[in-house]
Amino acid sequence: MNLALKNPFDLTGKVALVTGSTMGIGEGTARVLAQAGAHVIISSRKQDDCDRVAESFRAEGLSAEGRACNIGKMEDIEAMFSHLRERHGGLDVLVNNAVLSPWRTIDDTDIGIFTKTVEVNLRGYWYMSVEATKLMKLRGGGSIVNIASIAAWYPDKMLGLYSTLKTALLGMSRAFALEYGEFGIRVNTVLPGVIQTKLADAYDAETKARFIQKSPVGRLGAPEDIGYAVLYLSAPSASFVTGVSLPVDGGMTVTVF
Repeated sequence: MNLALKNPFDLTGKVALVTGSTMGIGEGTARVLAQAGAHVIISSRKQDDCDRVAESFRAEGLSAEGRACNIGKMEDIEAMFSHLRERHGGLDVLVNNAVLSPWRTIDDTDIGIFTKTVEVNLRGYWYMSVEATKLMKLRGGGSIVNIASIAAWYPDKMLGLYSTLKTALLGMSRAFALEYGEFGIRVNTVLPGVIQTKLADAYDAETKARFIQKSPVGRLGAPEDIGYAVLYLSAPSASFVTGVSLPVDGGMTVTVF
């Protein structure tokens, strides 16, 4: 494939669905994909939030629509993909980003929160991806990017369940990459470091300062930093890349924790 003849990061004419995209990493990623030319479906649990963000994108001259979907509910997943099939005739890019992040010790992780978190952070990603592959086959291929975390490699106290399920995503992405590669579908994982989002607000100022000190680039990440990595993996630029786990962490994983 001769990428020199065109912009390898162009997503013009592509349809991209980003879950959990009404704030933080999801919103930043959706904006980057829309700026690259994609029509982006803004999705989270509440329709009002989806509409608000989609409208703000359109005000910037970007192509976007809002569509609520709680990925912890199978009926919501089914409804989302019925909409994509009927309105767009397929899907080119899926970014699995919606997440639950229970902040508690392992001892305090009761069966209720365990089950709910698995339903979103693993089962939701799995079945969103399964349904996406069906639509991507209609397009002759596509890209799935799962948003994990460097906590998949370096689990954090108070985030034991979150860290465990992020580790599971690494194996899931590799399994999907192997099984769907023959259909032109690539599946990769991005592992964000500490990004300036609501989740990072759980850390106090002293802890954040320690993260910055440990980072070779000397700062926390911005949501768009993750968006640019997702763009690379979703565009023709990464046509020969699948099954990888890409840390985007300012170099934190090369330091001694």
